[in-house]
Amino acid sequence: MIVKTRAVVLHVTEYAEASLIIKAYTASHGLQSFLVNGVRKQKSRFPSNLFQTLSLIEVVAYFKKTGGLHRVSDINASPAFVEIPYDVVKTSMALFIGEVLYKSIREEEPNPELFHFIDHAIQILDLHETNVSRFHLCFMMQLTRYLGFFPSGRYSSAFPWFDLQEGIFLESNPTRHPYYLTKQTSALIDQLLDISLEDINQFKISSEERNQILSALILYYELHQTNGSRIKSHEILMELF
Repeated sequence: MIVKTRAVVLHVTEYAEASLIIKAYTASHGLQSFLVNGVRKQKSRFPSNLFQTLSLIEVVAYFKKTGGLHRVSDINASPAFVEIPYDVVKTSMALFIGEVLYKSIREEEPNPELFHFIDHAIQILDLHETNVSRFHLCFMMQLTRYLGFFPSGRYSSAFPWFDLQEGIFLESNPTRHPYYLTKQTSALIDQLLDISLEDINQFKISSEERNQILSALILYYELHQTNGSRIKSHEILMELF
């Protein structure tokens, strides 16, 4: 069966002498793997920028009923990036977000709302004209809505502790496990709940606070979503910011 679908490139692996295996999240079939033959040859008909992390593509492929690797017939940018490949901060941000998605998404069935959110977010990152140093924080928080572990409750003087393991604000710090945040970081997490991707510059935080939130969100994902796989590429962002 020939399928034409938009997709987001999440991970790329070299295969044989000149081919690539692309792990991509598709609009029509969820998470899928594609074989692109001859793409690493000097005269390949596919430009290499199609296979950068988070590239938005339209792919035509021969889908196997049994799953596995689907052989690509054609592939195009949909749309082409404007800034991400040429801006070191946005490139690093894309690599980090790509790792988060690659280690978090496992469903091999369509989820239009999730695909639309990811697609929209990537285009905002690409075209955003001001500081994007908090973009990944907002993205990770909003993504939890679609993955099923968005925090429950709200921070207040009565509920000042955020329990990472249970995903809820509590009256007192939990004693049965160490996975909870300080009152200060819990309050920042609460502020982040209301920030949209378009309004990230309204989230006023220091560099130290940004790193605290990032570390908390990474642990939150590792506890709930990544199935034991650690997220590592955040170290580059911490150096940049």
